[in-house]
Amino acid sequence: MDLLMKAKKTTDHHQYKLLRAGSTSIKSLPDELLTEVLAEVGSASFTDLYNAKLSCKDFLKLSEEDQIFQRVSLDKFSAIPCSANPKILSFLERCKECRNPESLYRQGMLDYFQQGMTESGLEYLKRAAEKGHMEATYVYSIILLCLGDDGDRESKLEGMKILSSLKAKSGRQRMKECRERTKSMMWICMWSLKKNIIVRRQQSCLGKEPCKIQKITNGWLSTDEEVDEYDDVLCEGCRCNREITWFCNGQFGTDYYSF
Repeated sequence: MDLLMKAKKTTDHHQYKLLRAGSTSIKSLPDELLTEVLAEVGSASFTDLYNAKLSCKDFLKLSEEDQIFQRVSLDKFSAIPCSANPKILSFLERCKECRNPESLYRQGMLDYFQQGMTESGLEYLKRAAEKGHMEATYVYSIILLCLGDDGDRESKLEGMKILSSLKAKSGRQRMKECRERTKSMMWICMWSLKKNIIVRRQQSCLGKEPCKIQKITNGWLSTDEEVDEYDDVLCEGCRCNREITWFCNGQFGTDYYSF
């Protein structure tokens, strides 16, 4: 990763021109800016961050800042750490302590579904969602929609609000990608004994008239496989129901969804 390109995003135009001209070195920049550069590098690639750390002592020192661990990419690491390497385990624990969104999300998923620690899992997912983690926001909203008995209206309304906002600002393609990543994480949890699953709880239709979306295929009435297909004509409650159905069926590793 070219550190100068990262510096371009985190320094003012004059400083960047000096760097490009060679009239100063990148190490002469303030520590705050260098830390931001390293954080930007790490958010894209752990490998590039690791190489940057090895390039000079200043980078090695600054790479221990909390900001680095909070933003570093965890793509290179399994959601369920299998390594007994104490350095890796220490690194992942530090990421969680520094509130790395991906780390919080993983811990939340494992706690809630694999360990049956629902309160802890929901709190981790909430914290990750508050930091803008898309999959955590998605799962958190689904749990709230299905949480508790039918009288738990407050949780349901909050879940519906969060999910509707996520879908509105993300668009269909990003939502599709979010579901695929969520499914992959659910399958990781599935390989070991799960102690908790979400019970499917349908939301009431909010339309003035009941939403009835069907299409005729070879003489049969069926629903479309795409969760978002009818968002433009479904009420908010029925849109949430399709997401709930997709997620709850996905807990068991199936690609078949009956809406």
